[in-house]
Amino acid sequence: MSDQYLTGNFAPVLEERSDDHPLELTGVIPPDLDGVLLRNGPNPAVPPDAGGYDWLEGDGMLHQITLGGGVARGYRNRWVRTRKLATELGTPPPTGPGEPIDGPCNSNVLRHGGTTLALCGSGFPLAVSPTLERTRIHDFDGMLASPMTAHPKVDPISGELVFFGVDPFGPPFLRSHVADRSGMLAASEEIDLPRAVLMHDFGVTATRTIFLDLPVVFDLGLAGQGRSLPYRWSHDEGARVGVLPRQGTGADIRWCSIDPAYVFHVLNAHDDGDAVVLDVVRYDAAFDSAPDGSLASSAPFLTRWTIDPSAGRVREERLDDRPVEFPRIDDTVACHPHRYGYCTLLRSEPLSPGTAGLIKYDLLRGGSECFDPGEHRSVGEPVFVRAADGRAEDEGWILSIVHDAARDASDLVILDATSFGGPPVATVHLPARVPCGFHGSWIPSTS
Repeated sequence: MSDQYLTGNFAPVLEERSDDHPLELTGVIPPDLDGVLLRNGPNPAVPPDAGGYDWLEGDGMLHQITLGGGVARGYRNRWVRTRKLATELGTPPPTGPGEPIDGPCNSNVLRHGGTTLALCGSGFPLAVSPTLERTRIHDFDGMLASPMTAHPKVDPISGELVFFGVDPFGPPFLRSHVADRSGMLAASEEIDLPRAVLMHDFGVTATRTIFLDLPVVFDLGLAGQGRSLPYRWSHDEGARVGVLPRQGTGADIRWCSIDPAYVFHVLNAHDDGDAVVLDVVRYDAAFDSAPDGSLASSAPFLTRWTIDPSAGRVREERLDDRPVEFPRIDDTVACHPHRYGYCTLLRSEPLSPGTAGLIKYDLLRGGSECFDPGEHRSVGEPVFVRAADGRAEDEGWILSIVHDAARDASDLVILDATSFGGPPVATVHLPARVPCGFHGSWIPSTS
C-alpha cells in the first residue's frame, strides 16, 4: 500500500493545541460570523507503520476556529476520544453504553438539539463537550441499535434530524430514523435490503427519503483479514435508488433501477411534483481492485438523477465534466429546491495531490464560477453561512480551510459567495497545520 497518506498535508499532526487568543488576520471578518467552524478528519494519534495505513481509518480529530466581533478569537484541536483510541493512549474512555461497532468518528461533526455529535457511519455517534476534550457515547437514550450515518440531514422547517444506519451484520441491514428538533429519537423504521452495502449518504426532501442501494458490498472475508473498510465493488449486484415517504413504513419504499455507480456524497434533494430531484457526485465505480492490490475509484462528476417512483424510472444528467467532491449548499434550503451548489474542484492531472480550487454552480440558470486559491494551495470542503440579512440564496460566506504547501501551513479563507471568484474578504492564518480532512459545520454562538 502507498504511503501517500502519511506525507504532505495528509501527514498526522501529533499535538493538541489551545490557542485561545486572537489569531493573525488578513482582511476583515464579516461581523455576522459569530460562532465556530468545526471540522473533522482522520489523524492517527499513534503514527502508523509505513505501508499499512489507510487514510479512511485514521482517528478522528476535531479542529475548532472561533470567530466573533470581526476577530478570529482562537483555535483548538482535539482527538475524538473513542473507546479504541482511549485504550491505545491509556486515557479515560468515553462515558455511556457499549457499542456494537467502535468506529473512529473521523468523518463529520454537527450540532443538533443542543448536542455536538462527531460521526463516521460505522459506529454510534459521540457527543462532544464544548471544549472538545470529553466525549460520551450517544445512542439516543438506548433507542439506537445500529451505526449512524456520517451524513444526517436537518430539515430547516421542522428542525428534525433525519438519518439512517447500515448494520453489516444484519438483517435488518438498513434502519431509517428521525429525531425531533430537541434531539429525541421520534421514529425508526427497518428497510429490507438483501445484503449490506456501503451506503455513505442519502437524500431527504420535504416529504420523502431516498436511499442508495449501490454495488459496493460488505465482504465478510475482507473483514476477517482486518480490512478497516471490508467492502468491494460488485458490478453484477446491480444498483437502485429507493424512495420512502417521510411518514411511511418499510413496506412503502419504491425501488428504481439505475446503471451501476457509486455515490459518496449528495448535494441535495427536493420534490418536483411526483418526481424527486437528487443531485449527487457520481462515480462509475469505487472500491474496485486495482492491479497492485489497492482500491481504485473512477473520477467523480456532479450528476442529477430525476426519479419517477411511480413509473420506476430514473433520468440521469451529468451537470459538469470537471471532477468534483465535497458538495455543499446553503443548509437553510436543504430538502427543498436549491439554486446554488458548492464543491471542491479536483485536479485532473494523474498523481497530482490536493485540490484545484472551489466551484460555485448556478443550477437554475446554468454556469459556474471558480475560486483559485493560488499556487501550491489546496482547499477543503466549502461550508456556506447565510449572511444575517441575506435574502438571496447565495448571500453569505464560504468558509474553507486551505493548505499552503510552500509554507506547510493552513489558513481559514472566507469568501463572499456573491463574488465567488474574487479575492477572499478575510484570511485567518492558523497557528497549526490542519491535515486533509472530511466534513464540518458552522455553529452559530446562539445555537
